[in-house]
Amino acid sequence: METVLMLGNEAVARGAWEAGVQVAAAYPGTPSTEIVTNLARYDGVYAEWSTNEKVGYEVALGAAMGGVRALTAMKSAGASVAADPLISSVYTGICGGLVVIVAGDPGMSSGMTEQDDRYFGRISSMPMLEPADSQECHDFTRLAFDLSETYDVPVMVRLSIQTAHQKSIVRVGEQVEVARKDPGRHTDKYCLLPRFSRPLHAGLLERVARLREYAEASPLTRVEPGTGAFARIGVITSGAAYISAREALPGATYLKLGMVHPLPLEAIRRFAATVERLFVVEELEPYLEEQILAAGVPVEGKQWFSQLGELTPVRVGRGFFAAGLDLPRWAEQKAAEDDSVIPRPPVLCTGCPHRGMATAMRKLDLDVHGDIGCYDLTSLPPVSHMHSAVEMGASIPMEQGFTRAGGSKKGSLAVIGDSTFLHSGLTGLLNAVHQRTSVTVLIQDNSITAMTGGQTNPVNEKTLAGVATKPVDLAAICKALGVEHIKIVDPYDYAACLAALKAGLAYDGPAVIITNRPCVLFPSKLGADGVYEVDEALCNACQQCMKLGCPSLHHTEAVFKKRHKVEIDASTCTGCSLCAQLCKPGAITKAGDA
Repeated sequence: METVLMLGNEAVARGAWEAGVQVAAAYPGTPSTEIVTNLARYDGVYAEWSTNEKVGYEVALGAAMGGVRALTAMKSAGASVAADPLISSVYTGICGGLVVIVAGDPGMSSGMTEQDDRYFGRISSMPMLEPADSQECHDFTRLAFDLSETYDVPVMVRLSIQTAHQKSIVRVGEQVEVARKDPGRHTDKYCLLPRFSRPLHAGLLERVARLREYAEASPLTRVEPGTGAFARIGVITSGAAYISAREALPGATYLKLGMVHPLPLEAIRRFAATVERLFVVEELEPYLEEQILAAGVPVEGKQWFSQLGELTPVRVGRGFFAAGLDLPRWAEQKAAEDDSVIPRPPVLCTGCPHRGMATAMRKLDLDVHGDIGCYDLTSLPPVSHMHSAVEMGASIPMEQGFTRAGGSKKGSLAVIGDSTFLHSGLTGLLNAVHQRTSVTVLIQDNSITAMTGGQTNPVNEKTLAGVATKPVDLAAICKALGVEHIKIVDPYDYAACLAALKAGLAYDGPAVIITNRPCVLFPSKLGADGVYEVDEALCNACQQCMKLGCPSLHHTEAVFKKRHKVEIDASTCTGCSLCAQLCKPGAITKAGDA
């Protein structure tokens, strides 16, 4: 058996391939993106980037209903988008196996919220497995397909960002051949009219009871005996928190839960009877703790371990120390988040096409309702022009409501990217048009799903699998939705950006502005026409170019009236020319033109 060093996400993909998965559909979202990216590299797997998570879930559900094994993957916020089919599919069940991977983000390294995805298991009655390392990511994914077909239900595998992105050794196996099952025609199973769904709900409850029996007797529920002074301390934990707890208190006796819904409460009761003091260590909400207490088992948890962020070994160790355990090591050790680390704020790439419009919007001092994408970074200094970014597709409806509330004196608009517009922006624009609301919408089309690493979407000429396809026409879509004022503009032309914004804001009715420059990283960088340089003699240190927030612009040691002059890093400059357009003294020119 071969051993390979793998990311947790890579291990999920490998486990799914070995289990015979044939269809995988998802929308990219950190920290889940690498799962389908890797699955697309295996022969015999149809993999796609769907327009959003709900669509991805439904594609996978349809494939499973069609008799083959299927997988869908998403981040926490994506599970909210897919919640409708997710909950309904637990009623209907499946034919082939269906595995749902949900990757959470404690600590919000890239996510908008710290959402505890374990509650999706409870709200939907979907069985949920929670691996702790890459080997378990591989093994639990394989097991999830077997459980899905055995119990006729989708199975969720819940990852955290730590589990998804850590690397550890995985013992990989061979692919199993899974023949397609005869899907037949079962209206009473898949048509959720009340006549059919009432008996399906009764069947669902019976299925949960059988799954609880499985969890009680399964190797997924594992006791690890302790040693030494802490052997009579019991710890119940799962997933990434298990890794941190084992490092913080290695001598304790552990009950490691591989299935977190439904919970094996009888096994928990038996375990509690063998220890003198019982803790539960879990990230975010007291999901396990509340259920264990409700079952009448005394347990300590969130009074010692934070509901905020990742539970690192240091944070867990400090919790045990605060609870009175003799662990001076953790009291003395500083946590990484407490150290004086030099801040490294995120910033748009050099030459990013979003920068020109961002600068123009700041110049006009507009109220800007943003969406989810790279352009979120312009809410930070020095640009600081975006004033809201709530969730996928929210920008246009929020701008509509803001306008109906009276708007602002200087004007406001919605900003959304091409991938996000196709994900969940169309319905908001349609609603604004139908309600005859004079909203101004900026669609920043950089021709890629850039924020998650450059995945394809319907504006591209190829699919994830590299198959040629016809890209959609965003302007034509907006026209079909009823928008009459549509302007396409080059975001590297600062004057054109200002003019387009002014015209859109002045228009009496819905107006759409679309930028037309691709991401500088995909498919290739700019710079073929040369980079730019600063004539220090002409630079008056006005700092207008520095307000772009371009990483290629730096201060020099030269000072003019207590302001530092500017220089350009020629090794990173892409030649977008925005700094030259803003430079009133004319100190910035293309290298070699002087």
